[in-house]
Amino acid sequence: MALDLDAAIRAKMNAGLLSAGPRPPDYMAAGSAERCDGCDERIASKDLEYCVRLVSGRVLHLHRRCYWAWFDACTTAKRGR
Repeated sequence: MALDLDAAIRAKMNAGLLSAGPRPPDYMAAGSAERCDGCDERIASKDLEYCVRLVSGRVLHLHRRCYWAWFDACTTAKRGR
């Protein structure tokens, strides 16, 4: 699943659906049933939800694993890989 998630995150970044600039989470909390901007699945209350406010003001809602996949994809893209 990790490879599929990584590919999905990169595809969303390439399509402009996810920012290519990594940011630390503004806060983390129990899932709020929002749809994850990384994998498009709902974030259940038993899951940890990472919320990241982008410079544009948009707030990303991400599962923990999706946040780190996005963060890794952003830092890899910045290194030019």
